[in-house]
Amino acid sequence: MADLQHSLISSDNQVRRKRRNDMDQDRLNSKRWKSTGLYSTQEPLDPSVRKLARAILRQAVRDMLMHPDSQSGKSDGWEKDAARWFFSDETDPGSLTWICEILQLQPWMLRQWLSVYYQSHHQKREIMLMELFRSLRPSMN
Repeated sequence: MADLQHSLISSDNQVRRKRRNDMDQDRLNSKRWKSTGLYSTQEPLDPSVRKLARAILRQAVRDMLMHPDSQSGKSDGWEKDAARWFFSDETDPGSLTWICEILQLQPWMLRQWLSVYYQSHHQKREIMLMELFRSLRPSMN
């Protein structure tokens, strides 16, 4: 009977050791195989991701600077959504931070650009917009 108990205890200890070793191996593997995120910075981005990021930023700028509907004189509210987007600290795909990371821009620079834009004269605003949109075009190389 004592031999049977000793055998069961020994077998139970072996199972525990195996589980502990498996858990340790899983921890090592999870460190080794850590995700690089939705879009890896270690691999070149697909051109369509950059194109999407530029399009989102262009539309956000348009929405932010949109004037009230000339016929009704009322705003459609897009500029408020765009303003929240520009000044958000979110990092999810589609956020300003994500866009800037993809396009290698700094969020604070775009926010500063908006501030200068709003303080500028009408003619300077037109030039600023043209320059911004020109800079967001894909490069030809």
